[in-house]
Amino acid sequence: MPIERIEVYLDNASEPVQVLKEPPFKLTYDTRQLPDGDHTLRVVTFYTNGAKEVREIPFKVANTPGVLVQGLEEGKEVSGTLEVSLRVADPEVKPTRERFPGLGAAIATAVILGGVWLFFAATGVTNKTLEEVARPPAAAEAHGGGHGSEHAAAPVDAALKAKGEQVYGMSCAGCHQANGQGMPGVFPALAGSKNVADKAYTINILLKGKGNMPGFAQLSDEELAAVATYIKNSWGNNFGGVTPDEIKAAR
Repeated sequence: MPIERIEVYLDNASEPVQVLKEPPFKLTYDTRQLPDGDHTLRVVTFYTNGAKEVREIPFKVANTPGVLVQGLEEGKEVSGTLEVSLRVADPEVKPTRERFPGLGAAIATAVILGGVWLFFAATGVTNKTLEEVARPPAAAEAHGGGHGSEHAAAPVDAALKAKGEQVYGMSCAGCHQANGQGMPGVFPALAGSKNVADKAYTINILLKGKGNMPGFAQLSDEELAAVATYIKNSWGNNFGGVTPDEIKAAR
């Protein structure tokens, strides 16, 4: 579902740090503007259909150099003259990323992954780790998938493929990307995937979905045949066409 805008808030602020309206949804923020301690990043996503989703991500800021006390243990009983050494890190030395995780990484993760999570949440899909649409290679081969699974590629209807590009752009590119490369660990790549060669499997996924990918049975037979033909014959794929009759038979 198309996103209208994403508003990013810090803690209980009533005004957003930034409003993102165009992809890529990415924000950087100087955490030195915040006091050390616990904070909350709140991401509010607004969809074009009026739906709204809110996600909160707690994080901790630690920008001060810190003070090391030597010569006095906590709870130790002392008397007479007390002498301790206080060592303070050089405030001009930039803290290492390992010690002070930046808010930039948290925001990038929240906006990119949180954005796609909220995309599916608005369609009624649960918030779980998104699984690969394509089967593992071993499973695909066991079912006859992969290269050579179709002895002869079916003819490709150029007009149908052109229509499929439009359907893909509206319904699929937001996750699998316009170049078919997907998002590693989130959405599988369709470009160069031998599993896309399995026509029956591809049709079934488009109709019924898998895991957190919703099915698109609401599309017409022609629209589904078009997008199937497009993904099976784009980005270097050459797996033949799909007809509306094949979609109809699989419903």
